[in-house]
Amino acid sequence: MKSFLAILVLFAVYFFGAGNPAPAQDDSEPLPCDYKKIGLDAAKFYVYLTQDTPYRSWVVRPGKTELAPGKEPHGAFITTYVNPAALGAIVSRSGMAFGSLLVAENYTAQKKISGLMVMLKIKGYNPQGGDWYWFHYDARGSVLAEGRVASCIKCHRTINEKEYVVNVPTGK
Repeated sequence: MKSFLAILVLFAVYFFGAGNPAPAQDDSEPLPCDYKKIGLDAAKFYVYLTQDTPYRSWVVRPGKTELAPGKEPHGAFITTYVNPAALGAIVSRSGMAFGSLLVAENYTAQKKISGLMVMLKIKGYNPQGGDWYWFHYDARGSVLAEGRVASCIKCHRTINEKEYVVNVPTGK
């Protein structure tokens, strides 16, 4: 009898579906960052950001402009791009979602790019540091730092103790 019921349930799931269908995805937008698929190797992650899922196709962080005035260590000017997970969290004021990616282009006073600083929110990665994984690249994409970067954590902690991101709502 149990095997008959199991077969009946499997048939029903196969024939009628499992219930709520998955929402249609817009292939023009990248999904939240799946670091497990990409890996955290900084050189490979740079390829992901610049070629596989070009961060410049994302939106500039709401409330900011391209080449906004910056300050050290980011440089004289900064442009910050956010992936859809980060954008959704900012717009909904719900706190930064896991899988959020922020890519800050750093510029000199002459408005020449000097590097990238990247934040990736990973659940449980580093609760004392807001669960952010950091990447720092020079203008050519060479890795300068990655992981639990003490200088990034120290500065961002003073900016916003909960989210570690400048001017981002801290959630509910």
